[in-house]
Amino acid sequence: MNPTPRSHRSRILFLLVSAALVLPILAGTLLRAADDRDVPKEDSFYKYLSVFSEVLGLVRQSYVDEPDLSSLMSGALDGATDALDPFSIYVPSDRLAAFEEAKNVGSRRSGLTLLKERGVAYVVAVEKGSPAAGAGLKVGDIVTKLEGRSTHLMPLWEIEETLARPAGTHVAVEVIRLGESTKLGFDLKPFAPPPPSLDEVKGAQVLRIPGFGPDTAPAVRALLARGAERAAPRHGGKLLIDLRGVAAGDAEAAYAVAQLFTSGELGQLAGRTGAVKSFAGDAAPLWSGKAVILVDRGTLGASEVLATVLRQKIHAELVGERTFGHAGRVGSVELSSGRLLYTDAFYTGPDKKPLREALKPDLLVDERVRTYLEKDVPIDDLILDRGVHRLLGNEGETAQKAA
Repeated sequence: MNPTPRSHRSRILFLLVSAALVLPILAGTLLRAADDRDVPKEDSFYKYLSVFSEVLGLVRQSYVDEPDLSSLMSGALDGATDALDPFSIYVPSDRLAAFEEAKNVGSRRSGLTLLKERGVAYVVAVEKGSPAAGAGLKVGDIVTKLEGRSTHLMPLWEIEETLARPAGTHVAVEVIRLGESTKLGFDLKPFAPPPPSLDEVKGAQVLRIPGFGPDTAPAVRALLARGAERAAPRHGGKLLIDLRGVAAGDAEAAYAVAQLFTSGELGQLAGRTGAVKSFAGDAAPLWSGKAVILVDRGTLGASEVLATVLRQKIHAELVGERTFGHAGRVGSVELSSGRLLYTDAFYTGPDKKPLREALKPDLLVDERVRTYLEKDVPIDDLILDRGVHRLLGNEGETAQKAA
């Protein structure tokens, strides 16, 4: 006899209640296991493990249908990693090969970086000149559907696989922006990310660093050398550094770029038991002077490392929105059922504080600080205008009037 709609709803409700019990318990198990040294003995790992085992046993014995244990455990691990941070994920063993391929592709076919937190998928970065940028996706968009499927139940590894499909594949996206739902789409295709650039904008020298890799520091060095010859003096110059929407790259490359501006101790990679690696600059800086750094919600990882080092070492000012707030190294553990990826260390600035919280700008520029006359100005233009004024002051206004 087929189940009635009411009994079907009851099963779904029971499953949801079971998941609500199991996922937080396993999350607590992993977190408590990691922090075992810091909790009282009676609040031990074994206590949480026994509670989890008891609940799992009850679910298996009492649920209407025999539950699939592997699916149940996979869902529990997804919930546990979600409780850690957006970069910690669990990948089932049968998806590891596809996941590795997707990681190798990264955002090279979409230009889109998505993360999930508490079940919500959102846009962290959109690279300039990418298919995602051409489709109109923006940092902060909440992605509710991907290829017609709700992202709420899609693990991050599956989202990454979807965005790494072969070139020519069309990707349909549904987002919520400012409370309104919008359907967008783009075709995946390889694109060349722009290199670092140094241009004059509204009388200010603007250094744009789109990402951080092995070639970034040499490229920035060449730009600063040419800029010194062409316009600003090598010492006592003024520079606007644009790190908005920069979520890609290696933090160690950011320390290499920082050495062009300062020397001495720059920071470290700090693990649970102390420093894993330290970073310092020995050579004399190539550039010195006043620096203002443009940041937004898409400033993440390596770009936060550079912003922090320059802020602490040369007193660079940050202008824009709060940054994302995470510059960590991802480690992995092989399990019998798959692979667990988690943050095993954080990068720091010279003050040795782990970069795990958003950087607060010296001059906050977001939707809440607009004046009435600026209500129609795009937020990106507004951040740039405020940054230029912060860098040049009256000098910038004089230059714009002369132009």
